[in-house]
Parts: sequence; C-alpha cells; structure tokens
Amino acid sequence: MKKVYTLLLSLSVVGMLSSCGEVIEIPEVEESQGQTEQPVAPGEGLSGDVVFSATWATLADGSQPVWAGSDVIMLYDGSSVQTLTNSAEAGMVAKFPATVADGSTSFFAVTPALEGMSISGQEMTCVLPTVQTSGIVPPVAVAKSSGSQLFFCPVLSKVSFSVGFEGATKVVFKTQEKIAGDVVADYSGEQPVLTASASEVTVMGSFAKGEKYSFSIIPADISGYTAEVYVGDAVKAHITGEAFSAVAGVVTELPAFAPDIPTYRIVSMKLWGGTGPEYNCTKIYDLLKKPGCFNNEDGRGIEALKDNYMVMKDDGTFINYAGEDGRNWWFVYSGSQNPENGKDIDLRSFYDLYPLYEGKWAMKSAQEIAFTKPDGTVTTATMLPPGTYDMPGTSPTLSVTLDHMALMFQIKGGKDNWTHTWDDYGVIACRPRALFVEIEKMPDGFVVPEASMTRDDAFKYEPPVVVDFDWNSLPGKWTVYGGNASPFGIFVLGGSGSDPAFVSPIDKSWLWNDSIWRESDNGLSIAVTSMAGAEVKGTTNWWAGNDGKFWDYKWKSTDEDLSRFYNQLPKGKYEFTMNLQTLEITLGNGHKARFLGPGVNEFVYGKTLTVPDGCFALAFHLMDPIPATADHYKDVDRFVNAPLEYVIIFEKQQ
Repeated sequence: MKKVYTLLLSLSVVGMLSSCGEVIEIPEVEESQGQTEQPVAPGEGLSGDVVFSATWATLADGSQPVWAGSDVIMLYDGSSVQTLTNSAEAGMVAKFPATVADGSTSFFAVTPALEGMSISGQEMTCVLPTVQTSGIVPPVAVAKSSGSQLFFCPVLSKVSFSVGFEGATKVVFKTQEKIAGDVVADYSGEQPVLTASASEVTVMGSFAKGEKYSFSIIPADISGYTAEVYVGDAVKAHITGEAFSAVAGVVTELPAFAPDIPTYRIVSMKLWGGTGPEYNCTKIYDLLKKPGCFNNEDGRGIEALKDNYMVMKDDGTFINYAGEDGRNWWFVYSGSQNPENGKDIDLRSFYDLYPLYEGKWAMKSAQEIAFTKPDGTVTTATMLPPGTYDMPGTSPTLSVTLDHMALMFQIKGGKDNWTHTWDDYGVIACRPRALFVEIEKMPDGFVVPEASMTRDDAFKYEPPVVVDFDWNSLPGKWTVYGGNASPFGIFVLGGSGSDPAFVSPIDKSWLWNDSIWRESDNGLSIAVTSMAGAEVKGTTNWWAGNDGKFWDYKWKSTDEDLSRFYNQLPKGKYEFTMNLQTLEITLGNGHKARFLGPGVNEFVYGKTLTVPDGCFALAFHLMDPIPATADHYKDVDRFVNAPLEYVIIFEKQQ
C-alpha cells in the first residue's frame, strides 16, 4: 500500500482505539459494495494454508487506498498472532498467505503491523505517543471476518490546524477526554470497547504561517479543547475551542491558531454609513471625533470609551473595563443633532456589539471572533489587520484605512433616509453599515491598573418625556374635569385579554353606590415649594368639593370595597415629588402616578386617552394585563377583575 510516513507508525494505529478513559464504541466492520466473504460451511472452518484477500473501504474524502506489494498486516486466527506480507502486486486487492489453526472461524486483522503492539485473545494493547511530529498520517484500519475475505475500515481520526503567525515550533493540544497514551482495545464483544490514558498531545515541528498540519487522536466526542502555541520556550497563543466530533477516517479542521489577544484599548471607532453608496452618498466617520453627536449626560458619551480596556483571557473570558471614569458609552444620539424632531435617539440596537462588562469570546475561524453576552446573545466580528479596505458597492470606491488591528462589525437594521444622505444624522442614526473598532495591543506584561478595573453595564437609558404643558400654571386649584357631565374626567382602562377599553365609572353610575357622584366634584390644590433641575417638590391637597364627601369605592351588586384600586390620591395635604424627565410623581401616601399633559397619551395595547388643552391628568398603574376571563368585555371585568389604569383628568379652577 502506498504510504507517506512523517510520523512514527506506532502513532498512527492507535488513533482507532479510544478516547477519554471512557467507553468509545466503533461500529462493526461492514462489507464494501461488490465484496462478498468466502462462505464457511456450518461446523467447518479454515485450516492450514490460506490466502486471505484484502480490500479497503472508501475513505471519507472519496478515495480508496491502494495496496503496495510490501504491505504487512497482523492477523489473529483465534489461537495465535502472525505477521503477513502482501504477495500480490500493488493494486486495489492484496493477497496475504497464512497458515491458520485447523477449523479457524474467526479472524481479526490490523494494518499496518506495528512494533509495540500486542494481541491477547481479542484484546489489543498499544501506545499512541503523546509527543508527535507534524505530518501526514497513513490510513490505519481493522477487519473482522469468519472467512478468507478481509475488508478493512479506517479507524484513525486526524485533526488539522494552521498557525496564524511565523516561528511556531510546538503546539500543545488538551481536552477533557482521553485521546492518546496507553490504549487498550477489546474486540471480544459485538462492538469494540476502547480506552486510553492521556488527554494531551504535543505536536513538534517548524510550522509555516497558514500551512496546514495534522496529528492523530482517538475518535471521540470532544467537549472542548485548549491549545498553546509556542515560539521557542514562550507561549505566543492560547486558544479555547468549541466541541467537535473526531470521526474515524475523517479529518477535523480546527480554526486557525491566532496569536494571543490579551489587553487592548480602543483608538478609533470608524463608521461606514449613509444612504446610497452607489451614488457616493455614504461616508466614513471616526465616532470618537464626533462627541457632539452624542448625549454625554453623566459622562456616558462616546468619549467614555477612550479609557476602557478590553481583556481577552485564554480561557475564553472577555472583560470590558470601564476605565478610571467608570463609564461606558450608552449609545444615545443627541437630540440637539436630530434634525427631524430634536429628540434623543437610543442607538443601542446598532452599536451594542460586544459585552459591556464580562462575557465570552471564541475564534470561529481564522478571522472571525464571536462575543457572547451574559444573556446569551452572540455577536460576531471580523478581525482585520492594518491596511486599507474598500467599502462594497460604493461608486466611486470609498475606503477605510486602519492603522491598527480592528474588529469589523456588520450593522443591521438601519433604514435609508434620502432626506439626510449627507449629514451626521443620516450616517450615524439612520443607516450605519459597518463599524471598525480599532484596538491597540498593550505592551507584553501590561496589567490593567486597579483604578481602571471598573464596570458600567447596569445603566439603562430612559428617554426624557416631553409634554406640552405650562409648568407655571401647575400651582393653584384644580377640579375634576367635566364634573358630573360628559365628557367625564375619571376613567378606568380595564378588561382582561388583549382588548381593554377606557370607560368612565361616572358614566356607569348605576354599577356603584350613589357615592360615585361625590368624586366628580372633588378638587386638588397644588403648591410648588421648589423646582430645581429635573425635580419639582411641593404639596397636594385632595379635598371633597362642594358636597364635602368622598366616593366610598363600593361595587353596588356585591358591596365589595374597591378602594385598593381607586383610593389613590391622599386625602388632605401631603408632600409630593415629581421627576420632570420621567414625569413620574410620587405622592405623600407612597403611591406613584404618571403625569399626562394635553394631547393623545398612549397606554398598553395601543389604547389612547386624550387630555384636553389646558388640563393635565394623573394615571395610576393598577395591574398588568391578564388573560381573558369568562367575564371578558363585561363591566365587572373592566372595573373589578382587571382594572389596568386609573386616570383622573384635572382642569384649572377659574
């Protein structure tokens, strides 16, 4: 059989035998199409001089090994082991003359025959060295038969790799499973049972950058691996790889072993974006040079990235330290640069591309790196060396020049905006296309300063709520809008299921005790004691109106007290605090309400309520939506079973 030997043959055969010290089974050898075994009559066997005919199965790559005239196999006939040499010329079929014990009916054969291999009964013992030499491994196979036809199937698994830098001389490959070392293969059962002793293979050689090399391991399901690549005595690359199955006769190609990516800092954030690349309407901006485009509230503008450090550990851990300022970029485009409505825009869906603090990283290929966030979200980037790169589809060609290695992220979800093809807004906020995060490697031995080992991943941007309301009119006396006449000023958004509705309890007065009328003439006096920045403080006084009485909140048919839902405003004089950014007001009894200004206000399931001009409303959230009940669409469902929001509209008392 033609072979290329760059490994000791003793390395090759044992690749069929085991993994992990755990049980690994190899299927029974099957006959190839067109090959039939010489029959043996019942009760008889082979005796004396026999010529065994041997063929090979087709390999995974579609080839079929050719026997050489000098090929040697080991054969066990049930009583002894003998070494046999091919007596035929090179070709697809080999002939192995042997003398077997009288009446032999079971034969087990291995090719090639190796030194150091022993067979006792149907148990084979051999060694797959844990130190190997890089190269091409010859096919290794076994055959089981009850006659003179031997059909050999490959059992060795090969792993192929390449190194992404020059000068590598050693690769140490480690797994949880046993893949080499002392190997025992027991063929006495219906399926072979294999065990091994070592979970590490060292491959020696002189590895050229980008060239493919291979080494032998036992067929096994590998749950994950690590690899260390040496240049001389120094480790220059640590690799963490994902699970794979090493299959007999199949070459498993690993992602290229790239050099270590220890600690980096961001030096630029070059963005390609805009509408109409074919019309020369796209641009490339370094976002770090556009700080005015972003909301810098609390120091979380784009420049917060300048003192960050990215650490990529060899165990696959990724850490994004927020630096001495303890701040990350929070991806908010400034409303001052928004030509359409002047509002801030949360761009997290575009630019939140790698973990804000801790996550995982892994090489998927020679250039592709994957980041996994704590919630399991995975993003991928292409690692680009310094150079100039053309943007696809641009006319004339638009290029980006990278002075450092960069992580290139494709950005999805942007929309063309032909009105803003040339400005920052169109490039950054409407149609970003690709972000090139240039990173500079810190010197060997660099350790992130303790003061920079900060995190800032818990923030959540809450856009300010803007209402068309004259805040100078807030102090004074207000009454429930409409009184007892329509349109009413008290509403409940209620109902189970996905179709609640706004209904006024005043408009359904027969469902309540007669005291419902007492609520509609109530008044609210507001005094403002301070208004500083985004906070307003003052007092409220919810008083009973001209009738001097309050609603008793009772459902008429059952006399059930529903004050837990509708007794929201504290009666009498109490302090309050309101946040002008979120428009949430906290009352003196601890209850919270959303301040609604004039106009259309939206609620759950797209339901809306209009507050008249010159008025305001307080919306109290009562409960979250629930599945539809048997009383779906009935009044009891809206007011008792599933009241979602309680809204009181106020008008200024003249």
